[in-house]
Formats: sequence, C-alpha cells, structure tokens
Amino acid sequence: MWSKIRNKLFRAEKEKASEPVVCKNCATEFVGHYCPHCGQSVSDYDRPFSFLFFNFLGDFFAFDERFFKTTIDLMFKPGFLTKEYFEGKRIRYAPPFRVFIFTSFVLFLLLQIYTNRGLQNVLHFDLRNQETLDTTAVATIDSILTSELGRQPATDSAGSLDATLTMDSFRKGDVQSWLETAAAQKEKELKEETDPERRKELQDILRVLRSPEQVNARILKYMSWAFFLLLPIFALLLKLFYIRRRQNYIRHLIFSIHIHSYLFVLLIIITGMYLTLPYKLGLVTLILLLSFPVYTILAMKNFYRQGIGKAIVKFLGISFIYNTIFLSFVIYVIIEALQV
Repeated sequence: MWSKIRNKLFRAEKEKASEPVVCKNCATEFVGHYCPHCGQSVSDYDRPFSFLFFNFLGDFFAFDERFFKTTIDLMFKPGFLTKEYFEGKRIRYAPPFRVFIFTSFVLFLLLQIYTNRGLQNVLHFDLRNQETLDTTAVATIDSILTSELGRQPATDSAGSLDATLTMDSFRKGDVQSWLETAAAQKEKELKEETDPERRKELQDILRVLRSPEQVNARILKYMSWAFFLLLPIFALLLKLFYIRRRQNYIRHLIFSIHIHSYLFVLLIIITGMYLTLPYKLGLVTLILLLSFPVYTILAMKNFYRQGIGKAIVKFLGISFIYNTIFLSFVIYVIIEALQV
C-alpha cells in the first residue's frame, strides 16, 4: 500500500529522470536521481508534509517487509542468508550487522525488564514466618558476603552470628530490609578500617548491598559489549578450523553474525515467553536452546558445503574453545560489575 502511494508521488520525478540536472551541492551536471560525484539526491524536501510523511512510511514499511523476510529465512534456513550474501543477493535482505544490532538491542532490553522484575521479587520477598530459613542459611549468606573480604563470618563472644545478621534481624522484614541492615554493619566496619585494600573491598560490597539494581544493569551492559567482542573471535575460530579452504575472514565474520543473530532471536523468544506467559516453560526453553547447536551444525554444513560428520566434529571443537572463552568473559564481567 505504502509503496504504491510513494510510487505515485514520485511518478512526476521519474518522468524528469532523463533531463540533465546540476547538483546543488557540488555543481556537477548529470542525469539521474543522485549526483555521481557527491551522492546527494536531487529530491526536493521543501514539499508538503503529506509528501514527506508518506515517503517516510513507504521507506519504513519497505524495511520492515525486508526485515521480516530476513528473520524468517534466518530462523528456518540455516546458512542460507550467508550464502545469499556472498552470491551477491543482498538487497532483498536486511544487512547482517543491522540485524545483529537490532536483535541485540531487543534482547538486552527484555533481559533488563525480566531481571529487574525478578530482582524486585527477591528484594521484597517477606522473610517473616518462613520456616525454611534457619541459622545455617543466614550463616551461608553472611559467608558469601564476607568471603570476598578475606575474613570469616562475624561472630560474637558466644559464637553466634553478629547482632545485625542474626536470625531475628533476618526475619524482621523483606530481603531489602535485611540488605540495608547488612549495609549498615559493613559501613560501620568501613569507618573503623584503616587498611586501604580492605576499605576498597568494603566499599565494593557496600555498593552491592545498597544498589543491587545497578549491579544487574552493569552486568547486562558488559555482556552486550562482550558479545560484540565474541563475534570476531567466533569468526577467527571458524577461519582456523577451515584454514585449508583459504577463504577470506569476512566470510566467517558474516557467518558468525548470522549465527549470533539466530541465538539472540531464540533468547528473545524465551525471554518474551517468561515475561508474558504464566506457565512453566522449562521443557519449551530446553527444546529451543537445544535447537541452537543443531541449527549451527546445519548452517556449517550448508554454507561450507561439507558432510554432516565433519560439520559435527568441527562444531564440537569450535564450541569447546568458544564456550571456554565465553565463560571467562562471564566471570570477568561479573567481577567488573561488582567492583566498579
């Protein structure tokens, strides 16, 4: 619909396409819609608002239609988009990196909403009258909070937990209240501490206790950047495992972008289900996640044109190295998020 409207609006300009024009930007004389020297369009944007509005909608829905087709082919045709890209059939699909950026943005936006919702549920969990909570549980929590500080859980002369972290204080309200109580205790320790390294550790733990939401936001932020770094690493692994093919690195990079985009779409679906559906989704989540290695193996088979056996062997080797690097990234991201 919008394409027809836009074509109608531009019909008059098409009739003038054969007439020579002078570029208003660089004064080059040419025939056509775009200057061959500077690339500026000959279109005049001093037009009625309706013209610009329908033109914008036409461009928008044209992109949306192309993006929709790209998403369908990405999800159900492993390796197909990468093959099409290097066969020169690009204009009918959304650019690979644009797809990756878009899916990354949507995924981490949904993850931010989902993790914040979960965090709020935890922080406002009522600790009163919870029969499952015992002294061992509280001691475990105190041990987790203090293990990074290089000391044993706080005890008094009777050997029980510090007064601010006793079972009674733990049962007085929700988790948020207990964190505030624990933060007050750490702040008291901070005022009395003189060792610089110890003070830095106490300051880090105070940030976590007082603002767990910011820690969550930093983890997601760093993870989004980590995936940008993992893209070329995955492509490099592909090049090493297919080194006898003597293919340019860009081929492996585009393949890597499409594989990660598929993973992001899967995670978008999973996160969206958890945000909107009230059912238990463990089995569905497992099936969707297991589809990823199957998809990747089929994509490698189709794009690199080799037997399924070789594709599986190379997938296992690449996955082992990649997952090791990925876990290292995750650990580093969490540590950085807790310390910044």
